[in-house]
Amino acid sequence: STAGLPAYAAPEVTSASDWPQPIDDTALQINLEPLSLEVGVVVFDEGVRNPDARDARDKLRSVETRLAAAYLRDVLTESGQWGAVRVLPVASHFAALTLSGAIVHSDGRDLVVDIRAIDASNRVWLDARFHSQASASDYLDNTTEPFRNLFISIANQLRAAADNFAPNDMARLMSVADLRYAQELAPDAFSSYLTEENGYLKPNRLPADSDPMMARIARIRNQEALFIDTVDEQYVDLGNELGPTYRLWRRSSLEQADYLEEYTERASGRELMAKQGSFAAMQQVYSAYRSVRIQEQDLFELATGFDNETAPTVLQMGESVVRLGGTLDQQYAQWRRILGQLIAIERGSL
Repeated sequence: STAGLPAYAAPEVTSASDWPQPIDDTALQINLEPLSLEVGVVVFDEGVRNPDARDARDKLRSVETRLAAAYLRDVLTESGQWGAVRVLPVASHFAALTLSGAIVHSDGRDLVVDIRAIDASNRVWLDARFHSQASASDYLDNTTEPFRNLFISIANQLRAAADNFAPNDMARLMSVADLRYAQELAPDAFSSYLTEENGYLKPNRLPADSDPMMARIARIRNQEALFIDTVDEQYVDLGNELGPTYRLWRRSSLEQADYLEEYTERASGRELMAKQGSFAAMQQVYSAYRSVRIQEQDLFELATGFDNETAPTVLQMGESVVRLGGTLDQQYAQWRRILGQLIAIERGSL
């Protein structure tokens, strides 16, 4: 079986009163001893029940899930605290540590995400909700992510969790990760290598260094890494193509949210009705709304075009060439099926 980790469950819709206080974590920890642990950042869950691909806001949330995962990957890589950090289209046991998340709320001013980090042994490192607020000044620098402090906080808390492990725990985790991946591809051959104790997996026995089956698994894992790195280039293309318009949309959303909040406060302050309902006030509300809708429509068209024009992935496997088509998620599903078939053929199961 090539079934991966269960998908991250979308959070229930919550009100602002359920959000944690906005974080202000701007210093990324970069001077700690780096770990060799590989990390997989799964494309975030949209946090939308029954999303409609024809609805602009639902489509944009789909874009946000990919951009957010890619940005978290960038921050983790920038910290220099980990081994390879890759964005995964869907959850799997490819990496020793997997980060999954869901966007709870996003409107250009407030970003609220749920993040869960779990390692190959089923130990949860992090399970928390993060909230960050952006202001108009955060959008002045087009090279900086307005919610960078949120991703920095995730990276710092993840590293703090790693410090709770002894060096021999990390070594054991690496062994479990290798066996978990092998078990995912060839469950019959590796079912007896791991055992569960108090809810956590640990090695029951280890294969010999010269085990030919593990050598095959290692080759296949390298092939999967090649695929993921190839797909990663398309996430970079997504950010380059949609990034500027996405930023304008978020800034317009922020301006609308700020104005509507100020307007509500004025109304609750019992100002004169003429002032509340003045043409100038209504025109400002409409102008902010119109700006959001224009950027929203531009983003919708760009996102739809990107999904429709996702480049096929062509990979070399020995003497064979594999061509994968469809969306990135569909390509990854095809690739995992091919890997499972490949290991079965090598074992003589097919």
